Amino acid sequence: MMNFLKKYGLPYGLKLSVKKNLTKRQSSRYADARSILMFFTSEGNQKIAMIKGLQNKMEKEGKSVKCLYLVLRDDDKPDVHMDDGMERLVPDDFSLFGEVEKTGIKKMINEEFDYLIHADMESNIYTDLIMSKCKAKCRIGRYFEGHENQYDMMVSIPDDKKINFLLDQLYLYTTAL
Repeated sequence: MMNFLKKYGLPYGLKLSVKKNLTKRQSSRYADARSILMFFTSEGNQKIAMIKGLQNKMEKEGKSVKCLYLVLRDDDKPDVHMDDGMERLVPDDFSLFGEVEKTGIKKMINEEFDYLIHADMESNIYTDLIMSKCKAKCRIGRYFEGHENQYDMMVSIPDDKKINFLLDQLYLYTTAL
């Protein structure tokens, strides 16, 4: 019954979130940026390791980088300690209308990060909800048709490419700002 209700409640909540988020959107130079939130859907250890690599690279450049990831299936959970320092989100952390119910995550998405980098090859209702609720000043991710209002910069990636190519392109274009 709950899945049926969420099926219709979450899209409604998404529309409300897009309307309610009045965060002033602006892009600062990457050199001047201090805080970055990397958001992605877990697909196992390999993706977590690649994201951690990019996180470490940005931290060496003096950025404060936090990571938030979504686990949709139990099979995609990372091994123990792979996600140290990262915040985990699951579909059960969302209310009927898409409000995040986990206090730590709610606080994180209300922080005014300089950049929010969405590092996924695909979009889903949960990633759309986070993108629409986040108070980041500049939101960056892959180009998803029909999602233009959720991003400030979208990178077009061919469908035959893999996540490592997306991460390289996101870093390239973000640092060019």
